[in-house]
Amino acid sequence: MSGAKETPRQKMIGMMYLVYTALLAMNVSKDILDAFDTVNTGVQETNITLMQQISQRYATFEEQYTMDQEKVGPYWEQAQELRDKSTEMINYLEALKWDLVSKIEEKNYAQAIEHGLLKSNDTIQYDGRLFYNINTSKIKSRDNYNKPTAYMMGDPEGPGNGGKAYELSEKIREYRGVIVGIMGAEHIHELGLITDSIYGTRDYVLASGVSESSMKKLPLEGDYYGGKISYYPGVTDPVQDSWEYRNFHHTVLIADVTLINKIISEVETAELNAVTHLAQSVHADDYTFDEIGAKVFAESSYILSGQKYHAQAMVTAWQNSQTTAKVRLDGGAEKEYTSNSQGVIDLEYNVGVGTHKYTGVIQMRNPKTNELEDFTFENSFTVAPPAVSVSATKMNVVYAGIDNPIAIGGGVGGEISATASGANLTRTGNGTYNLRVVGSPSEVVVNVSSQGSSLGSMKFRVKELPKPTAKIDNVVDGKVTKSALLAANMVRAEMKDFDFEGVHYDVVGYTVKYRTKAGTVKEEKVSGSKFSETLKSVFNTANTGDIFVFTAIRVRGNDNKEKVLDSQIAVEIK
Repeated sequence: MSGAKETPRQKMIGMMYLVYTALLAMNVSKDILDAFDTVNTGVQETNITLMQQISQRYATFEEQYTMDQEKVGPYWEQAQELRDKSTEMINYLEALKWDLVSKIEEKNYAQAIEHGLLKSNDTIQYDGRLFYNINTSKIKSRDNYNKPTAYMMGDPEGPGNGGKAYELSEKIREYRGVIVGIMGAEHIHELGLITDSIYGTRDYVLASGVSESSMKKLPLEGDYYGGKISYYPGVTDPVQDSWEYRNFHHTVLIADVTLINKIISEVETAELNAVTHLAQSVHADDYTFDEIGAKVFAESSYILSGQKYHAQAMVTAWQNSQTTAKVRLDGGAEKEYTSNSQGVIDLEYNVGVGTHKYTGVIQMRNPKTNELEDFTFENSFTVAPPAVSVSATKMNVVYAGIDNPIAIGGGVGGEISATASGANLTRTGNGTYNLRVVGSPSEVVVNVSSQGSSLGSMKFRVKELPKPTAKIDNVVDGKVTKSALLAANMVRAEMKDFDFEGVHYDVVGYTVKYRTKAGTVKEEKVSGSKFSETLKSVFNTANTGDIFVFTAIRVRGNDNKEKVLDSQIAVEIK
């Protein structure tokens, strides 16, 4: 496709088309056809890798959105539209590829499987995207060019005669507009997907030799122009000089399949670039590090009488920069502190019993505007006769539906009393308690006192029990023998890397989806964890390469809540 910087793989495919054109008048040799088969296999493998990279990129982006929906939200919404448009485009291309091959080979889906035209992983789905793994070495008509030309160009050839190439180029043009709308006109020559002979900004088009008067005929798409070859100076036959003609006129079937897979690769590459661009745009106006703000790091917010309070205030992530802070303690006189060369400011106070609060301002120069900006901070600490600490013995959160062990230690001159808001607190030993959340609060507070005086409190965030991981015994790398699968006899749920003892989940149901030899997709709904008799019968008659997908897996845990797992299990019979 002209107009974009080609990768080495794209250059190699282009060179093969030149070789093919030179040999078109003769019988195409088996070596040339085998070479196309090799390139096509490589492109299909690249497409699978790109699908996986795209899926990972969306997952990382979604994590950003979960952490800061207000900031990331507008970009995440664009990413969802991008994913929908890309899925629609890729599914169209995959369906076009399969329809072309199946019609010319005169094979339906089941026949294609039987004759090895579709490989065993024939229609893998990635996030709702089809992938037809066509074995081009099994195409009997791979050197046929009459039927592919009629299919792609129409009969007679030209726009409006039913040729799929014209529909294809229009869909590519529409999808390219989606990508350029996200990334901007300055990136149009990096994206590929060019089906117009003239495409670019005004200066780019003028530099290509198009006159001002001819440019008036070109459709304006935002800040860039696009048009077919018929707008180009000196063209006598707009059909024969078109993208459709140059790519699909008298090309053999295996070359058409390779080219469609190459277009899929360009679509996936464009999507990967676009979603990466959206993710990076979230922080485009930020400082050159992840987050900036004045922070205070204290050794402790609760100290004994006679001890010194010590803390550090700094602008986080700011390195190798000396600055000053103006700080007031308990509303008193302002005092100026100077940081070290790394921007860290030491604060130290020796004060009496009570709660103390300090506020301050750190001035930093914005590296983009060169203007001084104020970053305010505040913190407080308590000085008391006794000392107390409250900490979770497992982690800094508590979980609903189970007993959470916590420890409360310290205290001077009296017995410690502990209560909790939003939870029941039960003593289990000397300084140890079980905390059980009541209702559905977002946080609970543990309050500690001694001899009627408050010693402080600590908040704990309340979280639902994490979901378990579904597992079928004997499955290794997604593959299992029939006998081993039948021996497993159930779907289990297990908690991985979770420190609490006694937390467990039971599988209460799931759905198994599979495809029959005739190509029909069926599903079996199972209640409980064990395989149903119907499912065992299906497994007994399964063939090597058959794939079963366990999805909509429902579990119930200690909190007695039924949950549906986000993941599924794909099992292939070996």
